[in-house]
Amino acid sequence: MLHAQAAGAALGRVVAQPLATISAVLVIAIAIALPVLAAVVLKSVSTVAAGLDTDPHVNVYLALDASDEDAKKLAPLLRAHPDAASVRFVARAEALQELKSTTHLAELLASLERNPLPHAYTVRLRTTDAARLDALKADWQKLPKVDQVVADFEWSERLGRWVRFGDRALAAVGIFLALAVVFIVGHLIRLQVLTRREEIQVSQLVGATAADVRRPFLYHGILQGLLAGLAAVGLAALVSAWLQYELRALTSTYAAEFKVVFLDFGSALTIALGAALLGWVGAWVSVGRELRRFAARP
Repeated sequence: MLHAQAAGAALGRVVAQPLATISAVLVIAIAIALPVLAAVVLKSVSTVAAGLDTDPHVNVYLALDASDEDAKKLAPLLRAHPDAASVRFVARAEALQELKSTTHLAELLASLERNPLPHAYTVRLRTTDAARLDALKADWQKLPKVDQVVADFEWSERLGRWVRFGDRALAAVGIFLALAVVFIVGHLIRLQVLTRREEIQVSQLVGATAADVRRPFLYHGILQGLLAGLAAVGLAALVSAWLQYELRALTSTYAAEFKVVFLDFGSALTIALGAALLGWVGAWVSVGRELRRFAARP
């Protein structure tokens, strides 16, 4: 019964002060939305990185004038290298067909008079050592009819390392902003405690305990935090939708499509409840501090 009354009183104060409530909720929501948006960006980049081929491999591209016979002669030379685990030949016709089926360039490629792609080999490696990889690329670059040797997996590995670093940086920023939310809610609750100081002191004189005094403020903090968490998720969703629209327009003519991966329902609910918990913590700390000050003053 006491909790229901306290929750009702907190809701009444929120409704009675709409402008102050909206201002406070927006300030907290922006602080929460920043790490949420960063998490969305990292999740989207992680999804792209997960689809990349990060196994150590090298692509050996032959010259455009290389014949099928030239390509066949190259295979045993590549397999003879001690760092070559497996060798797969990709004929130029096969590469063109795959490019047509996996990109938006089918019509453009069909209009070409001849196949612009070379024969190629994909070689899986037994090593990722930089020195050995450089030596291998230099040796294969000298082989007959070889035009270019490219280690495509290196940049995807670097992207993965940057994503992992971003996860750690996001955790640190999230902790900092969580403390900021606690401080903001605590400051707002403190102002309410100060405006009701005389009412609180009278209630204590007639037997109200610290828990009785603290309870409605705790519910107010929970309510503010919950509203701010929901608003933060909404703001992040709007910004994510805008980013997706811009990316779709930007990449419509490219071979790849980038998607903004938003949070699932469980994650969004966790953020809202976590914000409510931060509101509760801020209210608890603020009210407890003010009650101790009241008790210390004559």
